[in-house]
Amino acid sequence: MKLNVAQVIGLNTDQRASLVSSTIRDGDHAFFAVLELTCDDAFTKGRQILSEISDFYFDLEAGPSDNLSGAFKEAEKKLEESSFSLSLATIVGKVLYIIGKKGVYLYLKRGDKLSPLLSVGSEGQIISGFVQEGDRLLFATNSLVNFLADDLSKSLSLPLDEFEEETTARVSSSEPEDNGLAGLLVEILKEEQEEVIPNADAPEKIQKEDTYELSTQVFNDISKFKKMTDLLRTVFKKLLVLKSRFPSSGRGRLVVAVILIVIIISGLGYKYKLSKDQQKEVLFNQILSETKDDFKAAHDLSTLSPKEAKDKLDSAKTKISKALGLKPSDSEARNLKMQIDNDSSSILQQISVSDFPLFLDMDLVKKNFRAQYLNFSSGKLLLLDPSVGTLVVVDVSKKSNQILAGSEQLGRAANASLNGGLAFVYSGDKGVLKIDTTNQKITQVAKKDSSLGTIVDVYGFAGNIYLLDSTKNQIWKYLPTSDGYSDAREYLSKDTKTDFSNALRMQIESSVYVMKSGGEIIRFTKGDKDNFGLQGLDKPVKDPKNFFVSSDTDNLYVLDSGNSRLLILTKTGSYKGQMNGSKFGQASDLAVDEQGKKVYLLDGSKIYTVDLK
Repeated sequence: MKLNVAQVIGLNTDQRASLVSSTIRDGDHAFFAVLELTCDDAFTKGRQILSEISDFYFDLEAGPSDNLSGAFKEAEKKLEESSFSLSLATIVGKVLYIIGKKGVYLYLKRGDKLSPLLSVGSEGQIISGFVQEGDRLLFATNSLVNFLADDLSKSLSLPLDEFEEETTARVSSSEPEDNGLAGLLVEILKEEQEEVIPNADAPEKIQKEDTYELSTQVFNDISKFKKMTDLLRTVFKKLLVLKSRFPSSGRGRLVVAVILIVIIISGLGYKYKLSKDQQKEVLFNQILSETKDDFKAAHDLSTLSPKEAKDKLDSAKTKISKALGLKPSDSEARNLKMQIDNDSSSILQQISVSDFPLFLDMDLVKKNFRAQYLNFSSGKLLLLDPSVGTLVVVDVSKKSNQILAGSEQLGRAANASLNGGLAFVYSGDKGVLKIDTTNQKITQVAKKDSSLGTIVDVYGFAGNIYLLDSTKNQIWKYLPTSDGYSDAREYLSKDTKTDFSNALRMQIESSVYVMKSGGEIIRFTKGDKDNFGLQGLDKPVKDPKNFFVSSDTDNLYVLDSGNSRLLILTKTGSYKGQMNGSKFGQASDLAVDEQGKKVYLLDGSKIYTVDLK
């Protein structure tokens, strides 16, 4: 790879200096350094140290990774009495190695994507990866990154000379307090192909490495191969000297030729294996480093953005599997996988619940009472048992209960809803009813209407009454008037087309939400379909029984019975967390009191509670 470099250095003082250094040898072996230093005579001292560690790096005879680590330790010794931030990097062929200590950043611009590679993960740890033609790498102090701010990506897209000229001009005209500005922009260009010059002392078959598909990406142990090839050349020369002593018979010469071929093939096989092992090691280290970054990001985002945290966690799980595929017995990778598995639940905000205290047994209110619907509003629960036509209200703070109406008043009651002090019931033979919970007064809002289809739910909100009609694919609305209620009106706008054939339940909190049997939830605002979609779930909703949302809740809750869990979502459907436990799979309905931090679960005649975390 061919490299082009531009540099930017801002104002330096005797007490604080920000410096950069770049050295390229043999065309594709480069060493870079960015240093921010605070001490007496900082500029002179910093410049001298950068020069010394550059020479130190190239004087070492180990591989690039060991050379870089050694140069970093040497720099730490020289800077141990000073306050500093430091990043060192080397590019050898197509492989990038980085090591850093606080306050120095590395950004990779590949195409239109800008990615931070080093914002100091583990200090003093080597990070490696592959670069490719067209990449741009910015090594910079934190101050320069903040200085460029929103213009960072745009600046990195400029030609190198324009970047250097424009950024230097901006830095020079900056305020005096904007010191610590320094950076290197490195551009990766296409590698120039060089003609292979035959070596008269080597067998023709090993003159062109590409014949054997040998990698030029990793150079850590190239000295080992050099020693091997030197040995092969020596053996070959001695065989030529001993040519006169070779057996004169064809069979003898054949034996010698076979021995020579075995030696050459062994050398080439060693070189090929060495190259592959080095590639594998670099790739493993790169994947392991990316896994750690994704895992850390998942932790950091777990409460801020659960969806992004899940994406990062999924990425970390995929990458650690790839790393273990390369080195199954590596202890660091195995321990990291174990840590990812152990922390997955906390990152995904998954809480296991085993204790479901009994709140109330409705058998004590009325024998054989089996509610199918549970509602909550203003500190009270409303329960309807359609089989016996009984409606009950429960004050959760007092645990007191009251039967509001029976089958005589309710007829074939099918659905019920509670809104403040008013209960609303849809009855197959009596139409829409309103019950005042304070005095048990029952008012008929609307008579049975044969023009309606199949009503699957009723809901009272802000004085209005809404019916969910699965046959007519409509939501009917009754508005209060001076002498009662209006006739049924269409809530959905004329242009809104939807399918309620498998609709289950309806909830309202200014917007209207409808859940279908497959778990899909549709939201409508002012009669028009609104933006809503389940996002960030680790697995799809299965066999949901109901959901809960109101103007008093910050979240939306889904009773995902098929997965024995309670999903906690935003009001636009984004994942926030979940609670797992057997009772979530058994319950037929739920209600949520966020203020009291309680979830109420209906299971036959019994109501259970779960604490909201």
